[in-house]
Amino acid sequence: MMTLTDSDRQILKGTRIAILGFGAQGEAEVTNLLRSEIKFVLGIRADGNSAKKAKEANIPFVSIEEAVQNADTIVMNLSDQSQKEIYEKYIRGKKQIKRLIFAHGFNTHFKLIPVEESGPAHILVAPKGAASGLKEFYGTSSALPGILSVRPKSKEAAEKSFAEAYARAVGCHSNGLIWADFKDETECDLFSEQALLCGGVSSLLRMTYDLMVEEGYNSETAYFESLFELKLIVDLIWREGITGMRNRISPTARYGDITRGDRIIDESVKNKMREVLKEVQSGKFAKEFLENLDSDQYKQLAEKQSQHPIEVMGKKLRERLS
Repeated sequence: MMTLTDSDRQILKGTRIAILGFGAQGEAEVTNLLRSEIKFVLGIRADGNSAKKAKEANIPFVSIEEAVQNADTIVMNLSDQSQKEIYEKYIRGKKQIKRLIFAHGFNTHFKLIPVEESGPAHILVAPKGAASGLKEFYGTSSALPGILSVRPKSKEAAEKSFAEAYARAVGCHSNGLIWADFKDETECDLFSEQALLCGGVSSLLRMTYDLMVEEGYNSETAYFESLFELKLIVDLIWREGITGMRNRISPTARYGDITRGDRIIDESVKNKMREVLKEVQSGKFAKEFLENLDSDQYKQLAEKQSQHPIEVMGKKLRERLS
């Protein structure tokens, strides 16, 4: 659970915190800091969607420049692709800034924002789960764990207590604070998103649906037997692990899982995953991401996948079920 101690409050009380950004992560951390009664200033662009969202939520904010001026701790809840620009424009060289806090290690690990012995400490407080879960499970036994790290290493001892206090204040589970390295969090996060959690799952779902429809099965049945039922399985695995899930499904499903799964996701798939991991490790993916995020080719690919038959069918069935 999230248990903020008196010591945590004392550490954070003496800190001038500026939260930059009010997207999914920023909104979740702001919500939980308010619950934890920790003072901060929110800095966002006045003309963006975040400003509109903050006004609707009655959250006061100032410009990014104003938020940074009097802060000693900057929370970089901005998109990965925009953090370097904001750092260079508003933060770099300001002597009063003691630490930068990141929810993801992308800009630190790939050296877009430099780590300097004479500069602010880079502190990683990376909740492991969607930002919506950080809010939903605040203060409960299901609170999200978090991966913590400090760079440079010479500042870890001085900043460890602060990192843990901030993690608890934004809703991380007190017994789930794991100390690792920026490298571990960044590369594992990017790889798992691409190979499994997002890329792998979405591709496998499209392929499974396509094959059933190509073989002449009813398209609605194909949807229910693929994407729709996935939540049940994922929830069981999340709560009880793979073996726990197997103990709760039918003997037929369990036998098929144990005897057929490795035939589909085999060593050839693992080898392709290794290629993707190497692209993450080498920095190739980070470079490609920053160069191509706004490209027409990427936008066209995203649009094509959004119009896949499983998406069209899902929209129709969700509307019917609602």
